[in-house]
Amino acid sequence: MKVTGIIAEYNPFHQGHAYHLARARELTGADRLLVVMGGNFMQRGEPAIVDKYARAEMALKNGADLVLELPAAAATGSAEYFAEGAVELLDASGVVDALCFGSELGKLAPLEKAAALLLEEPEEYRQLLREELKRGKNFPEAREIAFSAFFPERELLSAPNNILAIEYLKALKRRKSSIEAVTIPRLGNYHGNDSGQVPQGTDSSESVSSGAAPALETSSLRFASASEIRRQLYALEELLQKSPDQPGSWQSLMADLADELPPSSFALLKDTLLAAHFVRAEDFALPLHYRLMQAKDSLEFAAYLDVSEELSRRIYSLRQDFTGWDAFVDLVRTRQYTRSRVSRALLHIFLDIRQEMARFPKELRVLGFRREASDLLSEIKKKSRLPLVTKAAGHPELSEEIRISSFYHLGESYNELSRQLIIL
Repeated sequence: MKVTGIIAEYNPFHQGHAYHLARARELTGADRLLVVMGGNFMQRGEPAIVDKYARAEMALKNGADLVLELPAAAATGSAEYFAEGAVELLDASGVVDALCFGSELGKLAPLEKAAALLLEEPEEYRQLLREELKRGKNFPEAREIAFSAFFPERELLSAPNNILAIEYLKALKRRKSSIEAVTIPRLGNYHGNDSGQVPQGTDSSESVSSGAAPALETSSLRFASASEIRRQLYALEELLQKSPDQPGSWQSLMADLADELPPSSFALLKDTLLAAHFVRAEDFALPLHYRLMQAKDSLEFAAYLDVSEELSRRIYSLRQDFTGWDAFVDLVRTRQYTRSRVSRALLHIFLDIRQEMARFPKELRVLGFRREASDLLSEIKKKSRLPLVTKAAGHPELSEEIRISSFYHLGESYNELSRQLIIL
């Protein structure tokens, strides 16, 4: 049985994700696809639009065989923490043969070279990095400039999926893992630019793993990004709230979303829209503000993941000007502290995720699986170096994860221990 791993958030699951799963199965000849997915809070420092069980169901209905949860400290951490945690789960499972990920570049060799450089960090690179930081550049900018001295492809570190790809490769190299890396071109641009074009310089029919792979024509494929789909879903929700009896104002947007989502994903999101509401960061603005106002010292927040002493002082000094989650992120952000960094910092303060929680996962927690993939669960039980958990009850080591999941459901009657696995 050949198993391919996928690392994802599925916020929400869309046509591009379905393509990725199908392409990963085709390229690697996988019998089973094992997905490691972030839980209720995302790597960019925001809540998922719908909860982890709904998103796991979307994945299982569209090609995934098993979905494991990435613990919150990794799922909401920097690219390095995110990649380290996810690769650790795949490697620890003992069954994964390949890891397939998207990248703007779509070519493995330059990504491998970049990972080797950043893992080794030769003195010349470190000196350039220090010089740029002294000039006032933030870390991503300084790293990109130092990196460009070794690679002409400077855009490698300016494209978010390339950055994640490099971190995945670094994590594999650190472990001397036998998992083969496979990359495919990301069809569709990242947050804020959704033209859906294949990135320039990418040959979409090129073999993208270290071995031969069948070609697939992708020039006609176009996918909206998850961020664009979330924007449309929030807009649709607002239209329905304002004009529920005027379908003419929202039917066209509903039709557009139906085209951009697999039918099963669209149905689940539509049910959520009609029965509940989509979750957003502003839902947690008041409890975040309350937590910020509780602080008695300007360095108190430095105990949390992604919060330096300088950032802690800044958050503390500005907390009286809090008017909302997004507005406060914009208030705190600077050239040194990017929006994503500030969002993650505030999320960690809100969720009480402290520096010491940035550790390797201790268990493989199952969110859902397909019945025909029960052989995969059996193999993991035999070969994994971590325990496989299918029921949270009776596992005190999951207490922090259960607490964090409960934060997502503030104001609701919710008990994580009573949630059933998604089994299809």
